[in-house]
Amino acid sequence: MLNRDFKNILIIKPSSIGDVIHALPFLKAVRGRYPEAVISWLINRGIDEIIKDNPNLDEVILFERKRWGGFDDIGYKFKGLTEFIRELRRKRFDLVIDLQGLFRSGVITYLSGAGCRIGFANAREFSPIFYNYKVSHPPIEMHAVDRYLLIAKELGADITKKDFKINIPEKEKKYASSLISRNKKRSLIAINPSARWETKMWPLKRYAELTDIIASKLKAQTVLIGSREDEVRIDEMSSMTKSKPLNLSGKTSLLQLSALLKKADLLITNDSGPMHIAAAVGTPVVAIFGPTRPVRTGPYGNGHVVLQSGLPCICCLRKRCNDLKCMEAITVNDVLTAVKGILKNKK
Repeated sequence: MLNRDFKNILIIKPSSIGDVIHALPFLKAVRGRYPEAVISWLINRGIDEIIKDNPNLDEVILFERKRWGGFDDIGYKFKGLTEFIRELRRKRFDLVIDLQGLFRSGVITYLSGAGCRIGFANAREFSPIFYNYKVSHPPIEMHAVDRYLLIAKELGADITKKDFKINIPEKEKKYASSLISRNKKRSLIAINPSARWETKMWPLKRYAELTDIIASKLKAQTVLIGSREDEVRIDEMSSMTKSKPLNLSGKTSLLQLSALLKKADLLITNDSGPMHIAAAVGTPVVAIFGPTRPVRTGPYGNGHVVLQSGLPCICCLRKRCNDLKCMEAITVNDVLTAVKGILKNKK
């Protein structure tokens, strides 16, 4: 155990949405361990809303990937690195925690100049060479939330209480309420048919069929959610339906989406950022999984249902595949049964 007092702490976890949410209990635990310390978080612009005004955080440092350049035949061009690192070193961090565990985050950790640099011993892309304190974890599959908390435990923090605090201002709550006319007698079901990988996406035709069944047989209100990048896919799915659900794709920020999901009775989704937001705000999830491992990155907590086929190729972690039979194996009836079960338990 690293039993030392630190006054100025930096957490490096720039992405993604789900990963940042998974790290929120870690932030709470570190704040409990070091109540007087200044705690900063390095995060990508665009998802910093998730930690905006978090009571456990003192400063948000935006990570501009374009300042590092892109990836070409030579490799990473560290454009803007000197200026960026100079800004970090001025802050004189005495503890830097790399939760990202990649080469780039490892380099930032080392160049920060912090006296204590912590990360996982088995982190990827040779990032452990940049740490002077390495944390191991048992050789078992573990959810990302619990994995991050191993570092908090090594710092002497209490990790028994897991707090997924997302600060949602009243104006964002009001905006979310203005988007829907909530009928209290009907269940409100949010549906997210998108994901970052094509291999994570359940067929649109099945989402459309499921949406119509939910509207006609369960008499529930349905709302489609997604980012601006998802609009084309979600518009296509909406056009396949007869019930014409409310389409809010591209109409909400992350905080507004958080407020909307908090109002919902249930979210049906692929493995995605909104899945983790829903779990964080206490909304039950029916999650459809294919190439990824729910035990590591599934919706955290109780009351959720994860659907995944038992095919031998499952959990392959491939972003592209010519045969999406793992997703095809999950039927509309499988998802509908899970939805009915959750709604029954909520009554």
